[in-house]
Amino acid sequence: MKSYQRRSPAKANNGSWTVSKSLYIVLAIAIGAVGLLAFDYQQANNFKTSLRKSAAASADNNNIGLVSSSGEEKDTLLLRTPEEVDGAVVSNGNKAAEVETAMGASNILSFHIMITCYFLRAYLTLYDIYSYAYLKHSLLTLFIHIVEIETPPSNNDISTAADIEIEQLSRTYPIWIDEKLADDSITHPYGWCVPEDIATATKNDDSPKGLIFVKVHKCGSSTGAGVTLRIRDNLSQRLSQLDQNAPANCFAHYEHAAASELQFQKRDPSQSFMWSIVREPAQRTLSHYFYFHISKQNHTATEDNILARLKSSDLQNYQSKYLDLPSQKSKSSTDRIINGYDFLAINERMEESLVVLAMLARIPFTDVVVLNSKLAGAYDGGNGKRCVKLKRKWTTPKIDKYILGDYRKANKDDYQLYDAAQRSLDKTIDALGRKRVEENIEVLKRLQQQNEEQCASEATMPCPEPEDESKKQEHMRLVKESCYFSDIGCGHACTDSVLADHAEEEWARITSSQGQVQ
Repeated sequence: MKSYQRRSPAKANNGSWTVSKSLYIVLAIAIGAVGLLAFDYQQANNFKTSLRKSAAASADNNNIGLVSSSGEEKDTLLLRTPEEVDGAVVSNGNKAAEVETAMGASNILSFHIMITCYFLRAYLTLYDIYSYAYLKHSLLTLFIHIVEIETPPSNNDISTAADIEIEQLSRTYPIWIDEKLADDSITHPYGWCVPEDIATATKNDDSPKGLIFVKVHKCGSSTGAGVTLRIRDNLSQRLSQLDQNAPANCFAHYEHAAASELQFQKRDPSQSFMWSIVREPAQRTLSHYFYFHISKQNHTATEDNILARLKSSDLQNYQSKYLDLPSQKSKSSTDRIINGYDFLAINERMEESLVVLAMLARIPFTDVVVLNSKLAGAYDGGNGKRCVKLKRKWTTPKIDKYILGDYRKANKDDYQLYDAAQRSLDKTIDALGRKRVEENIEVLKRLQQQNEEQCASEATMPCPEPEDESKKQEHMRLVKESCYFSDIGCGHACTDSVLADHAEEEWARITSSQGQVQ
Protein backbone atom coordinates (compact mmCIF):
# COMPACT_ATOMS: atom_id res chain seq x y z
CA MET A 1 0.00 0.00 0.00
CA LYS A 2 1.53 3.25 -1.13
CA SER A 3 1.81 5.83 1.63
CA TYR A 4 0.81 9.40 0.72
CA GLN A 5 3.70 11.89 0.69
CA ARG A 6 3.48 15.64 0.16
CA ARG A 7 5.34 17.17 -2.69
CA SER A 8 8.54 18.62 -1.28
CA PRO A 9 9.09 22.34 -1.88
CA ALA A 10 12.64 21.44 -2.90
CA LYS A 11 11.30 20.28 -6.23
CA ALA A 12 9.47 23.55 -6.80
CA ASN A 13 12.31 25.85 -5.89
CA ASN A 14 15.42 24.24 -7.37
CA GLY A 15 16.57 22.88 -4.06
CA SER A 16 16.68 26.24 -2.26
CA TRP A 17 13.97 25.15 0.11
CA THR A 18 13.81 21.84 1.98
CA VAL A 19 11.33 20.16 4.24
CA SER A 20 13.89 20.18 7.05
CA LYS A 21 14.27 23.98 6.86
CA SER A 22 10.50 24.35 6.90
CA LEU A 23 10.29 22.15 9.94
CA TYR A 24 12.93 24.22 11.70
CA ILE A 25 10.89 27.39 11.03
CA VAL A 26 7.79 25.80 12.49
CA LEU A 27 9.72 24.76 15.57
CA ALA A 28 11.22 28.26 15.86
CA ILE A 29 7.74 29.79 15.76
CA ALA A 30 6.55 27.35 18.41
CA ILE A 31 9.54 28.15 20.64
CA GLY A 32 8.96 31.87 20.11
CA ALA A 33 5.32 31.47 21.03
CA VAL A 34 6.24 29.66 24.24
CA GLY A 35 8.72 32.44 25.06
CA LEU A 36 6.10 35.13 24.42
CA LEU A 37 3.58 33.37 26.65
CA ALA A 38 6.18 33.00 29.39
CA PHE A 39 6.95 36.74 29.14
CA ASP A 40 3.24 37.63 29.40
CA TYR A 41 2.88 35.32 32.38
CA GLN A 42 5.80 37.03 34.12
CA GLN A 43 4.31 40.45 33.40
CA ALA A 44 1.00 39.36 34.91
CA ASN A 45 2.78 38.19 38.07
CA ASN A 46 4.69 41.49 38.30
CA PHE A 47 1.41 43.38 37.94
CA LYS A 48 -0.17 41.36 40.74
CA THR A 49 2.76 42.05 43.05
CA SER A 50 2.50 45.72 42.25
CA LEU A 51 -1.21 45.52 42.98
CA ARG A 52 -0.55 44.07 46.42
CA LYS A 53 1.97 46.77 47.27
CA SER A 54 -0.43 49.51 46.15
CA ALA A 55 -3.22 48.02 48.19
CA ALA A 56 -0.95 47.79 51.23
CA ALA A 57 0.02 51.45 50.97
CA SER A 58 -3.60 52.47 50.58
CA ALA A 59 -4.61 50.39 53.57
CA ASP A 60 -1.87 51.90 55.79
CA ASN A 61 -2.93 55.42 54.82
CA ASN A 62 -6.49 54.68 55.89
CA ASN A 63 -5.39 52.87 59.08
CA ILE A 64 -6.76 49.54 57.91
CA GLY A 65 -5.62 46.81 60.30
CA LEU A 66 -6.13 43.08 60.24
CA VAL A 67 -6.03 40.93 63.30
CA SER A 68 -4.37 37.54 63.24
CA SER A 69 -5.83 34.42 64.83
CA SER A 70 -3.75 35.12 67.89
CA GLY A 71 -5.31 38.57 68.27
CA GLU A 72 -2.20 40.47 67.18
CA GLU A 73 -2.56 43.19 64.58
CA LYS A 74 -0.45 42.73 61.48
CA ASP A 75 1.40 45.91 60.65
CA THR A 76 1.85 45.35 56.92
CA LEU A 77 -0.09 43.86 54.05
CA LEU A 78 3.09 42.69 52.38
CA LEU A 79 3.14 39.74 54.77
CA ARG A 80 -0.49 38.89 54.25
CA THR A 81 -2.02 36.26 52.01
CA PRO A 82 -3.53 37.20 48.64
CA GLU A 83 -7.00 36.64 50.11
CA GLU A 84 -6.30 39.14 52.84
CA VAL A 85 -5.02 41.66 50.31
CA ASP A 86 -8.14 41.27 48.19
CA GLY A 87 -10.29 41.78 51.27
CA ALA A 88 -8.41 44.91 52.21
CA VAL A 89 -8.77 46.33 48.73
CA VAL A 90 -12.50 45.65 48.69
CA SER A 91 -12.93 47.21 52.09
CA ASN A 92 -11.13 50.29 50.83
CA GLY A 93 -13.43 50.54 47.84
CA ASN A 94 -10.59 50.19 45.25
CA LYS A 95 -11.06 46.64 43.94
CA ALA A 96 -13.21 47.54 40.95
CA ALA A 97 -10.47 49.64 39.41
CA GLU A 98 -7.80 47.02 40.11
CA VAL A 99 -9.89 44.20 38.66
CA GLU A 100 -10.42 46.25 35.50
CA THR A 101 -6.67 46.71 35.18
CA ALA A 102 -6.07 42.97 35.76
CA MET A 103 -8.62 42.11 33.08
CA GLY A 104 -6.73 44.39 30.73
CA ALA A 105 -3.53 42.44 31.39
CA SER A 106 -5.41 39.17 30.83
CA ASN A 107 -6.76 40.46 27.53
CA ILE A 108 -3.22 41.30 26.41
CA LEU A 109 -2.15 37.74 27.25
CA SER A 110 -5.11 36.25 25.34
CA PHE A 111 -4.43 38.56 22.42
CA HIS A 112 -0.82 37.36 22.19
CA ILE A 113 -1.93 33.74 22.32
CA MET A 114 -4.49 34.34 19.58
CA ILE A 115 -2.00 36.16 17.36
CA THR A 116 0.59 33.38 17.81
CA CYS A 117 -1.90 30.64 16.92
CA TYR A 118 -3.22 32.49 13.86
CA PHE A 119 0.32 33.19 12.67
CA LEU A 120 1.32 29.54 13.04
CA ARG A 121 -1.84 28.30 11.36
CA ALA A 122 -1.42 30.80 8.52
CA TYR A 123 2.15 29.65 7.93
CA LEU A 124 1.22 25.97 7.90
CA THR A 125 -1.70 26.59 5.55
CA LEU A 126 0.53 28.55 3.16
CA TYR A 127 3.06 25.76 3.33
CA ASP A 128 0.36 23.24 2.41
CA ILE A 129 -0.69 25.36 -0.57
CA TYR A 130 2.92 25.85 -1.62
CA SER A 131 3.67 22.14 -1.47
CA TYR A 132 0.46 21.14 -3.32
CA ALA A 133 -0.86 19.02 -0.43
CA TYR A 134 -4.33 18.71 0.98
CA LEU A 135 -5.35 21.55 3.31
CA LYS A 136 -5.77 20.61 6.92
CA HIS A 137 -8.32 22.21 9.18
CA SER A 138 -6.70 21.74 12.53
CA LEU A 139 -3.57 23.30 13.99
CA LEU A 140 -2.61 19.99 15.57
CA THR A 141 -3.13 17.88 12.44
CA LEU A 142 -1.21 20.41 10.36
CA PHE A 143 1.79 20.36 12.68
CA ILE A 144 1.81 16.56 12.98
CA HIS A 145 1.51 16.20 9.20
CA ILE A 146 4.56 18.47 8.67
CA VAL A 147 6.57 16.34 11.10
CA GLU A 148 5.55 13.17 9.24
CA ILE A 149 6.71 14.47 5.83
CA GLU A 150 10.16 12.95 6.23
CA THR A 151 8.86 9.76 7.86
CA PRO A 152 8.91 6.66 5.59
CA PRO A 153 5.80 4.49 5.25
CA SER A 154 5.09 2.57 8.44
CA ASN A 155 5.75 -1.16 8.77
CA ASN A 156 2.01 -1.66 9.11
CA ASP A 157 1.45 -0.16 5.65
CA ILE A 158 4.18 -2.38 4.20
CA SER A 159 2.80 -5.47 5.97
CA THR A 160 -0.67 -4.72 4.70
CA ALA A 161 0.58 -4.44 1.14
CA ALA A 162 2.54 -7.69 1.49
CA ASP A 163 -0.44 -9.45 3.03
CA ILE A 164 -2.66 -8.40 0.15
CA GLU A 165 -0.15 -9.75 -2.35
CA ILE A 166 0.24 -13.02 -0.45
CA GLU A 167 -3.54 -13.39 -0.32
CA GLN A 168 -3.68 -12.98 -4.10
CA LEU A 169 -0.86 -15.46 -4.72
CA SER A 170 -2.17 -18.17 -2.40
CA ARG A 171 -4.89 -20.66 -3.21
CA THR A 172 -6.92 -23.58 -1.85
CA TYR A 173 -5.46 -26.91 -2.96
CA PRO A 174 -8.00 -29.19 -4.64
CA ILE A 175 -8.83 -32.83 -3.86
CA TRP A 176 -6.63 -35.14 -5.92
CA ILE A 177 -9.42 -37.49 -6.93
CA ASP A 178 -10.29 -37.26 -10.62
CA GLU A 179 -14.10 -36.96 -10.52
CA LYS A 180 -14.48 -38.18 -14.12
CA LEU A 181 -12.52 -41.32 -13.34
CA ALA A 182 -14.39 -41.73 -10.05
CA ASP A 183 -17.63 -42.04 -12.04
CA ASP A 184 -16.08 -44.60 -14.37
CA SER A 185 -16.72 -48.16 -13.24
CA ILE A 186 -13.71 -49.41 -15.18
CA THR A 187 -10.93 -46.98 -14.30
CA HIS A 188 -9.78 -46.12 -10.76
CA PRO A 189 -9.96 -42.42 -9.76
CA TYR A 190 -6.29 -42.11 -8.79
CA GLY A 191 -5.17 -40.93 -12.21
CA TRP A 192 -1.65 -40.13 -11.04
CA CYS A 193 -1.01 -43.76 -10.12
CA VAL A 194 0.55 -44.96 -13.37
CA PRO A 195 3.12 -47.72 -14.01
CA GLU A 196 6.76 -46.91 -14.67
CA ASP A 197 6.62 -47.73 -18.39
CA ILE A 198 4.01 -44.97 -18.82
CA ALA A 199 5.39 -42.50 -16.31
CA THR A 200 8.48 -41.18 -18.06
CA ALA A 201 9.30 -38.41 -15.58
CA THR A 202 12.93 -39.49 -15.38
CA LYS A 203 13.31 -39.48 -19.18
CA ASN A 204 12.54 -35.80 -19.63
CA ASP A 205 9.73 -36.35 -22.11
CA ASP A 206 7.12 -33.74 -22.91
CA SER A 207 4.65 -34.84 -20.24
CA PRO A 208 6.10 -36.36 -17.02
CA LYS A 209 3.63 -38.50 -15.10
CA GLY A 210 3.28 -40.29 -11.78
CA LEU A 211 3.66 -39.33 -8.14
CA ILE A 212 6.31 -36.60 -8.12
CA PHE A 213 8.05 -35.30 -5.01
CA VAL A 214 10.51 -32.46 -5.65
CA LYS A 215 13.12 -33.04 -2.98
CA VAL A 216 14.65 -29.73 -1.84
CA HIS A 217 17.78 -29.96 0.30
CA LYS A 218 17.20 -29.45 4.04
CA CYS A 219 13.43 -29.00 3.79
CA GLY A 220 12.31 -32.20 5.49
CA SER A 221 13.07 -33.96 2.23
CA SER A 222 13.89 -37.34 3.82
CA THR A 223 10.48 -37.35 5.51
CA GLY A 224 8.82 -36.28 2.26
CA ALA A 225 10.56 -38.99 0.26
CA GLY A 226 9.59 -41.63 2.82
CA VAL A 227 5.94 -40.51 2.71
CA THR A 228 5.98 -40.54 -1.11
CA LEU A 229 7.27 -44.10 -1.21
CA ARG A 230 4.78 -45.28 1.40
CA ILE A 231 1.92 -43.79 -0.64
CA ARG A 232 3.28 -45.43 -3.78
CA ASP A 233 3.60 -48.91 -2.29
CA ASN A 234 0.43 -48.99 -0.18
CA LEU A 235 -1.87 -47.44 -2.79
CA SER A 236 -0.52 -49.78 -5.46
CA GLN A 237 -1.34 -52.74 -3.26
CA ARG A 238 -4.83 -51.52 -2.37
CA LEU A 239 -5.78 -50.59 -5.93
CA SER A 240 -4.57 -53.92 -7.34
CA GLN A 241 -6.90 -55.69 -4.91
CA LEU A 242 -9.86 -53.56 -6.06
CA ASP A 243 -9.14 -53.25 -9.76
CA GLN A 244 -7.38 -55.74 -11.97
CA ASN A 245 -6.61 -52.92 -14.41
CA ALA A 246 -4.79 -50.89 -11.79
CA PRO A 247 -1.00 -50.77 -12.10
CA ALA A 248 0.92 -53.22 -9.96
CA ASN A 249 3.20 -50.40 -8.87
CA CYS A 250 2.56 -46.67 -9.05
CA PHE A 251 5.59 -44.80 -10.33
CA ALA A 252 7.14 -42.20 -8.01
CA HIS A 253 9.93 -39.67 -8.43
CA TYR A 254 11.76 -38.69 -5.23
CA GLU A 255 15.35 -37.79 -6.10
CA HIS A 256 17.21 -34.54 -5.43
CA ALA A 257 16.81 -32.58 -8.67
CA ALA A 258 15.45 -29.16 -9.57
CA ALA A 259 11.97 -29.23 -11.11
CA SER A 260 13.08 -27.43 -14.26
CA GLU A 261 15.90 -29.91 -14.87
CA LEU A 262 13.36 -32.72 -15.25
CA GLN A 263 10.89 -30.62 -17.26
CA PHE A 264 8.19 -30.93 -14.62
CA GLN A 265 6.58 -27.75 -15.95
CA LYS A 266 5.45 -29.96 -18.87
CA ARG A 267 3.87 -32.67 -16.71
CA ASP A 268 0.43 -34.05 -17.46
CA PRO A 269 -1.81 -32.85 -14.57
CA SER A 270 -4.37 -35.59 -15.26
CA GLN A 271 -1.77 -38.33 -14.79
CA SER A 272 0.51 -36.87 -12.17
CA PHE A 273 0.54 -35.43 -8.72
CA MET A 274 3.42 -33.15 -7.76
CA TRP A 275 4.20 -31.91 -4.27
CA SER A 276 7.08 -30.62 -2.19
CA ILE A 277 7.99 -29.10 1.17
CA VAL A 278 9.10 -25.53 1.85
CA ARG A 279 10.88 -24.19 4.92
CA GLU A 280 11.60 -20.86 6.58
CA PRO A 281 14.42 -19.58 4.30
CA ALA A 282 17.02 -18.58 6.91
CA GLN A 283 16.61 -21.84 8.83
CA ARG A 284 16.98 -23.82 5.62
CA THR A 285 20.19 -21.95 4.71
CA LEU A 286 21.65 -22.48 8.17
CA SER A 287 20.82 -26.20 8.08
CA HIS A 288 22.31 -26.43 4.59
CA TYR A 289 25.56 -24.87 5.81
CA PHE A 290 25.84 -26.88 9.03
CA TYR A 291 24.98 -30.14 7.25
CA PHE A 292 27.22 -29.94 4.19
CA HIS A 293 30.08 -27.84 5.52
CA ILE A 294 30.25 -28.35 9.27
CA SER A 295 29.01 -31.92 9.76
CA LYS A 296 30.09 -33.58 6.50
CA GLN A 297 33.22 -31.58 5.63
CA ASN A 298 34.21 -30.93 9.23
CA HIS A 299 34.70 -27.20 8.73
CA THR A 300 34.79 -24.85 11.70
CA ALA A 301 31.66 -22.83 12.33
CA THR A 302 32.42 -19.19 13.14
CA GLU A 303 30.27 -16.10 13.11
CA ASP A 304 32.09 -14.75 10.04
CA ASN A 305 31.80 -18.08 8.18
CA ILE A 306 28.08 -18.33 8.88
CA LEU A 307 27.50 -14.76 7.73
CA ALA A 308 29.50 -15.45 4.59
CA ARG A 309 27.29 -18.43 3.69
CA LEU A 310 24.13 -16.46 4.40
CA LYS A 311 25.39 -13.83 1.97
CA SER A 312 26.42 -16.39 -0.65
CA SER A 313 24.63 -15.78 -3.96
CA ASP A 314 24.32 -19.51 -4.74
CA LEU A 315 22.10 -19.98 -1.67
CA GLN A 316 19.91 -16.93 -2.20
CA ASN A 317 16.27 -17.69 -3.08
CA TYR A 318 17.33 -21.34 -3.15
CA GLN A 319 13.84 -22.82 -2.79
CA SER A 320 12.25 -20.59 -5.43
CA LYS A 321 14.93 -21.51 -7.94
CA TYR A 322 14.75 -25.21 -7.09
CA LEU A 323 10.97 -25.47 -7.30
CA ASP A 324 10.35 -23.02 -10.14
CA LEU A 325 8.48 -24.11 -13.23
CA PRO A 326 9.64 -21.76 -16.01
CA SER A 327 6.71 -20.48 -18.00
CA GLN A 328 5.63 -17.46 -20.01
CA LYS A 329 2.27 -17.39 -18.26
CA SER A 330 3.51 -15.59 -15.15
CA LYS A 331 6.47 -13.39 -14.26
CA SER A 332 6.27 -14.39 -10.59
CA SER A 333 8.09 -17.55 -9.51
CA THR A 334 5.79 -17.74 -6.48
CA ASP A 335 2.71 -17.68 -8.69
CA ARG A 336 4.17 -20.38 -10.97
CA ILE A 337 5.02 -22.63 -8.01
CA ILE A 338 1.81 -22.18 -6.00
CA ASN A 339 -0.35 -22.88 -9.04
CA GLY A 340 1.98 -25.43 -10.65
CA TYR A 341 2.16 -27.81 -7.67
CA ASP A 342 -0.75 -29.86 -6.36
CA PHE A 343 0.37 -29.34 -2.77
CA LEU A 344 3.14 -27.62 -0.79
CA ALA A 345 3.76 -28.79 2.76
CA ILE A 346 5.34 -26.58 5.42
CA ASN A 347 8.34 -28.04 7.25
CA GLU A 348 7.53 -26.15 10.46
CA ARG A 349 3.93 -27.41 10.30
CA MET A 350 4.66 -30.98 9.28
CA GLU A 351 1.83 -32.69 11.19
CA GLU A 352 -0.79 -30.30 9.80
CA SER A 353 0.70 -30.69 6.33
CA LEU A 354 0.72 -34.49 6.41
CA VAL A 355 -2.90 -34.60 7.59
CA VAL A 356 -3.99 -32.28 4.78
CA LEU A 357 -1.90 -34.31 2.31
CA ALA A 358 -3.72 -37.51 3.32
CA MET A 359 -7.14 -35.83 3.21
CA LEU A 360 -6.51 -34.38 -0.25
CA ALA A 361 -5.11 -37.68 -1.56
CA ARG A 362 -7.93 -39.72 -0.01
CA ILE A 363 -5.48 -42.12 1.58
CA PRO A 364 -5.24 -43.49 5.16
CA PHE A 365 -3.21 -41.43 7.64
CA THR A 366 -1.04 -44.51 8.17
CA ASP A 367 0.52 -43.83 4.75
CA VAL A 368 2.09 -40.58 5.97
CA VAL A 369 3.57 -42.07 9.16
CA VAL A 370 7.37 -42.44 8.97
CA LEU A 371 10.27 -42.59 11.40
CA ASN A 372 12.40 -39.45 11.52
CA SER A 373 15.78 -40.27 10.00
CA LYS A 374 17.66 -37.01 10.55
CA LEU A 375 17.64 -35.29 13.92
CA ALA A 376 20.27 -32.92 15.28
CA GLY A 377 22.76 -35.06 17.17
CA ALA A 378 21.90 -38.15 15.06
CA TYR A 379 23.91 -39.56 12.14
CA ASP A 380 23.96 -39.39 8.37
CA GLY A 381 25.65 -41.55 5.78
CA GLY A 382 26.23 -45.30 5.85
CA ASN A 383 25.70 -47.86 3.07
CA GLY A 384 29.31 -47.51 2.03
CA LYS A 385 29.46 -43.81 2.91
CA ARG A 386 31.15 -42.39 5.97
CA CYS A 387 28.82 -41.97 8.93
CA VAL A 388 28.92 -38.45 10.29
CA LYS A 389 27.34 -37.05 13.43
CA LEU A 390 25.02 -34.15 12.67
CA LYS A 391 25.97 -30.99 14.54
CA ARG A 392 23.45 -28.49 15.86
CA LYS A 393 23.21 -25.14 14.16
CA TRP A 394 23.60 -21.92 16.13
CA THR A 395 23.51 -18.18 15.61
CA THR A 396 24.59 -14.98 17.38
CA PRO A 397 22.81 -11.63 17.86
CA LYS A 398 24.83 -10.25 14.93
CA ILE A 399 23.70 -13.12 12.68
CA ASP A 400 20.08 -12.76 13.82
CA LYS A 401 20.20 -9.03 13.05
CA TYR A 402 21.51 -9.72 9.54
CA ILE A 403 18.80 -12.34 8.96
CA LEU A 404 16.05 -9.91 9.95
CA GLY A 405 17.46 -7.18 7.72
CA ASP A 406 19.61 -7.68 4.63
CA TYR A 407 19.04 -11.44 4.40
CA ARG A 408 15.27 -11.03 4.08
CA LYS A 409 15.75 -8.40 1.39
CA ALA A 410 18.15 -10.59 -0.59
CA ASN A 411 15.80 -13.60 -0.32
CA LYS A 412 12.48 -11.87 -0.89
CA ASP A 413 11.36 -14.49 -3.45
CA ASP A 414 11.84 -17.32 -0.95
CA TYR A 415 10.01 -15.42 1.79
CA GLN A 416 7.15 -14.60 -0.55
CA LEU A 417 6.89 -18.27 -1.55
CA TYR A 418 7.03 -19.39 2.09
CA ASP A 419 4.30 -16.94 3.14
CA ALA A 420 2.08 -17.84 0.17
CA ALA A 421 2.47 -21.56 0.94
CA GLN A 422 1.54 -20.89 4.58
CA ARG A 423 -1.56 -19.01 3.52
CA SER A 424 -2.49 -21.71 1.00
CA LEU A 425 -2.26 -24.35 3.72
CA ASP A 426 -4.54 -22.28 5.96
CA LYS A 427 -7.06 -21.79 3.15
CA THR A 428 -7.09 -25.53 2.46
CA ILE A 429 -7.57 -26.34 6.14
CA ASP A 430 -10.52 -23.94 6.26
CA ALA A 431 -12.00 -25.56 3.15
CA LEU A 432 -11.63 -29.06 4.60
CA GLY A 433 -12.96 -27.94 7.97
CA ARG A 434 -10.56 -26.70 10.63
CA LYS A 435 -12.17 -28.69 13.43
CA ARG A 436 -12.06 -31.84 11.33
CA VAL A 437 -8.39 -31.26 10.50
CA GLU A 438 -7.50 -30.67 14.15
CA GLU A 439 -9.20 -33.93 15.13
CA ASN A 440 -7.25 -35.77 12.44
CA ILE A 441 -3.99 -34.22 13.68
CA GLU A 442 -4.63 -35.88 17.04
CA VAL A 443 -5.23 -39.16 15.22
CA LEU A 444 -1.92 -38.79 13.37
CA LYS A 445 -0.07 -38.00 16.61
CA ARG A 446 -1.36 -41.20 18.18
CA LEU A 447 -0.30 -43.21 15.14
CA GLN A 448 3.14 -41.63 15.16
CA GLN A 449 3.58 -42.34 18.86
CA GLN A 450 2.53 -45.95 18.37
CA ASN A 451 4.96 -46.27 15.48
CA GLU A 452 7.85 -44.77 17.49
CA GLU A 453 7.20 -46.99 20.49
CA GLN A 454 6.99 -50.23 18.55
CA CYS A 455 9.13 -49.70 15.45
CA ALA A 456 11.98 -47.33 16.36
CA SER A 457 13.90 -50.14 18.04
CA GLU A 458 13.04 -52.59 15.23
CA ALA A 459 14.29 -50.39 12.39
CA THR A 460 17.90 -50.69 11.28
CA MET A 461 19.40 -47.34 10.36
CA PRO A 462 22.51 -47.02 8.17
CA CYS A 463 24.33 -45.21 10.99
CA PRO A 464 26.02 -45.75 13.30
CA GLU A 465 27.77 -48.73 11.77
CA PRO A 466 29.22 -51.50 13.92
CA GLU A 467 32.93 -51.10 14.66
CA ASP A 468 33.55 -54.78 14.03
CA GLU A 469 34.31 -55.19 10.32
CA SER A 470 32.89 -58.72 10.30
CA LYS A 471 29.47 -57.36 11.27
CA LYS A 472 29.28 -54.53 8.74
CA GLN A 473 28.11 -56.70 5.85
CA GLU A 474 25.23 -58.15 7.90
CA HIS A 475 24.38 -54.60 9.06
CA MET A 476 24.14 -53.40 5.45
CA ARG A 477 21.82 -56.30 4.59
CA LEU A 478 19.48 -55.39 7.45
CA VAL A 479 19.51 -51.75 6.38
CA LYS A 480 18.39 -52.66 2.87
CA GLU A 481 15.52 -54.69 4.31
CA SER A 482 14.53 -51.96 6.73
CA CYS A 483 14.78 -48.88 4.50
CA TYR A 484 13.58 -48.02 1.00
CA PHE A 485 17.06 -46.73 0.29
CA SER A 486 19.76 -44.96 2.31
CA ASP A 487 17.97 -43.71 5.46
CA ILE A 488 14.61 -43.12 3.74
CA GLY A 489 11.52 -44.84 5.15
CA CYS A 490 13.44 -47.10 7.52
CA GLY A 491 11.20 -49.47 9.46
CA HIS A 492 8.37 -49.20 6.91
CA ALA A 493 7.53 -52.92 7.10
CA CYS A 494 7.13 -52.67 10.87
CA THR A 495 4.98 -49.56 10.46
CA ASP A 496 2.67 -51.35 8.02
CA SER A 497 2.31 -54.29 10.40
CA VAL A 498 1.71 -52.24 13.56
CA LEU A 499 -0.81 -49.88 11.91
CA ALA A 500 -2.48 -52.44 9.63
CA ASP A 501 -5.84 -52.52 11.43
CA HIS A 502 -6.19 -48.76 11.44
CA ALA A 503 -5.17 -48.57 7.77
CA GLU A 504 -7.81 -51.15 6.81
CA GLU A 505 -10.56 -49.29 8.67
CA GLU A 506 -9.63 -45.96 7.07
CA TRP A 507 -9.46 -47.40 3.58
CA ALA A 508 -12.91 -48.95 3.97
CA ARG A 509 -14.29 -45.59 5.04
CA ILE A 510 -12.57 -43.79 2.15
CA THR A 511 -13.81 -46.21 -0.53
CA SER A 512 -17.36 -46.16 0.80
CA SER A 513 -17.45 -42.35 0.87
CA GLN A 514 -16.05 -42.08 -2.65
CA GLY A 515 -18.78 -44.24 -4.11
CA GLN A 516 -17.05 -46.06 -6.93
CA VAL A 517 -13.33 -46.52 -6.59
CA GLN A 518 -13.09 -49.73 -8.59
